[in-house]
Amino acid sequence: MSIEDALNMLQIYGLTKTQAQIFIHLIRAGASSIGALAKALKTNRMNIYRNLKKMQNMGLINIIPGRPLKFSAIPANMALNMLLSAAKDKILEMESKYSQILDVLSKLSNQQDYAIETKFRVHSGRRKVYNVMMQMLEDSEREICLLTTPNDLICLSFHGFDNVLKKISEKNVKVKILTNVTDEKIALMLRDYMKYAVIKHSDIQMRTRFLIIDDKIAFTSLTVDESINLESESDSGFWTDSPHYISSIKIFFDMVWRSAQDISIALQYLKTGKKLEKTIVFSDLEEYYSYLTGIINRAEGEALICIKQLKKPYVTGDFTQTLKEANLRGAKIKILTYLDEESAGLGKIFDAAEVRHADIGHINMNFIVTDTGESLLFFPPSSAGGNIVQVQGLWSNFIGFTCILNEVFMELWARSISPTTRLTEIRFRKIIKEIPKKLSSIAEEKGLLLEMPAIIRGASGLNQKFDLALRVRDSIVKEIIVGDFLPEEGNIKTALISLYVKAMDIKAHQKLFIIPKVELLSSDEMELASAYNIALVDGLEADEVSRKIMEKIKSIHNL
Repeated sequence: MSIEDALNMLQIYGLTKTQAQIFIHLIRAGASSIGALAKALKTNRMNIYRNLKKMQNMGLINIIPGRPLKFSAIPANMALNMLLSAAKDKILEMESKYSQILDVLSKLSNQQDYAIETKFRVHSGRRKVYNVMMQMLEDSEREICLLTTPNDLICLSFHGFDNVLKKISEKNVKVKILTNVTDEKIALMLRDYMKYAVIKHSDIQMRTRFLIIDDKIAFTSLTVDESINLESESDSGFWTDSPHYISSIKIFFDMVWRSAQDISIALQYLKTGKKLEKTIVFSDLEEYYSYLTGIINRAEGEALICIKQLKKPYVTGDFTQTLKEANLRGAKIKILTYLDEESAGLGKIFDAAEVRHADIGHINMNFIVTDTGESLLFFPPSSAGGNIVQVQGLWSNFIGFTCILNEVFMELWARSISPTTRLTEIRFRKIIKEIPKKLSSIAEEKGLLLEMPAIIRGASGLNQKFDLALRVRDSIVKEIIVGDFLPEEGNIKTALISLYVKAMDIKAHQKLFIIPKVELLSSDEMELASAYNIALVDGLEADEVSRKIMEKIKSIHNL
């Protein structure tokens, strides 16, 4: 059988073409990184990442921590058995819904609007609640969907839940249970339930419960008493047959079910002692601060922080102390942020972490990644009338996600600049505003007219814009000296080329490129300026820059 045949066969087993290609590559080449897979399959990293995430949820691949993160395929026989089992479950589900779908479709042509009288019944006390639930389970015909807490599942077992499940399994009723697996005690109990139900682990940590039977009736408890006491009177809930309500909570259940992990994967994590990979979404600012401090405190070797600004609401008041403690533990902290005039007072943070400046406004999110596999995202808060009304945050320990954010950070880090360079640029921006007044008076004494900025029509017919232009007053020869300042957050080579082309178009006599320090230019940029005959003027004081500009043009005009 050829590789192409194997590829087609795996698609018959339910994999997409890309997933089949990934699996075959991992079988042949062994553990591979996202970059290696993307190169081998000739596709982008994000496509590989998304498919690896799906394959991990299917239990077909293992993650090997490291830099870069690598992925390996499970043995082929295990993979095929898992895919075959999933396909059988799908067929059983399709068969169980055959008559229902056929009945609905047959009535579509003559459906009439009619009022449905719905009922709601409230029940209090744990034994009464459980009695109602057990009766609903026994009356089921097609499907049971249960979302509840781990403690509630334990308490249900004392009330004979496993015996009821065994009884209804004989009627071929499909049972789905969603819960949050937190320890081995829960895992051992679930082993018995797995004989009669499909169980999945969800990261959702809600103290609620709802039971849906055949999409016809439902029981909901908005809050669940977490005690394991059958006599608890604080447990309550309501039964209903409202189609609209049942449809709403069923949509929610199906959405969580699709993103939940198979219980066998969760049990494997518990068995090996590894942490369950999960994602937690939050919208409370104080909760964000708690995660921010916690993730830095848990960092062992490295923490990479990309944050819009080093002030509230992005960091807490004790952020500096948290960084100091991490630094003392030996953790290396790297921070990417946008530095402004106020950043000069961040010396204590500069002592505890390696900080660099980057224009990260286009990213529109803040994130932290640590060597322990944790990541934290924080999106800019929305506000109304100056008051923060909502934040959006996400914490995850999914290694694949952490790997992606790590690569994003390192790409930004490679393009960042040091705080010294950034603060020098900020100071330079301030003196630019003072130059017109200083330079204008000196230029007038020498018979020159200053324009800042200047727009001059070139031979091409285009209007060329310069940061400054100097002309000789009352001269028959219309000599023009033009100049541009170091661009903010721009590419210096591009700025030099632009100045050269614009000056050529207007036939400028001399070209000036004004910068805070010559040291900011690389050797390549210096050579480019020389080749284009562009004179460099440097300085961090308006008087100094104005004087040097006049010195550069003095020899030409004998001023």
